[in-house]
Amino acid sequence: MYEKIYSVWEKEQKEESLQKLQANFYIEAKKFLEEIKLDKNESDPLASKLVKKEYDILYLILNDLINIRLEKILRNIHAKKELNTEKLTQEEKVVYEHLKNAFSQLFNGKSLSPEIRVIEEKDETFIPIRFLKQIPAIVGSDMKIYGPFQVEDIATLPRENAKALILKNAAKLLFFQQI
Repeated sequence: MYEKIYSVWEKEQKEESLQKLQANFYIEAKKFLEEIKLDKNESDPLASKLVKKEYDILYLILNDLINIRLEKILRNIHAKKELNTEKLTQEEKVVYEHLKNAFSQLFNGKSLSPEIRVIEEKDETFIPIRFLKQIPAIVGSDMKIYGPFQVEDIATLPRENAKALILKNAAKLLFFQQI
């Protein structure tokens, strides 16, 4: 998986357009990071340091990949180009739709409200958030179990649950955060 993530990151840096990612790419990458995190607790100090370094490098690569892809998404929106959403992950599709709507409002002279207002729409959609606190497993408004979550975890949750976590300062909207 390390080679796959590195390859995707390298290709995304070189190419002008967005590269196609599997819909669950970030979920799989997160699982891989969690496996590495578990390996950091090895009894051998040298092996533990190597695993920690691998984790740190992979974390930086993934953050850079997210930034590169978000920049490309923003460029497309700003240029008013339609984006092939088949190239996006589940989380990126949510971000893309929200950003596209926000830019559309700006281009049409409408004002935008704070981030919570974005969440108050009535339809049942999922919101990408980054956790600021450790949260145990929760039952979502769709009756599915989500979590548990660690600090810095990223997940897409039902709108109602995401809003509650944001209001409790336990999470932040992903696309409003500097990564």
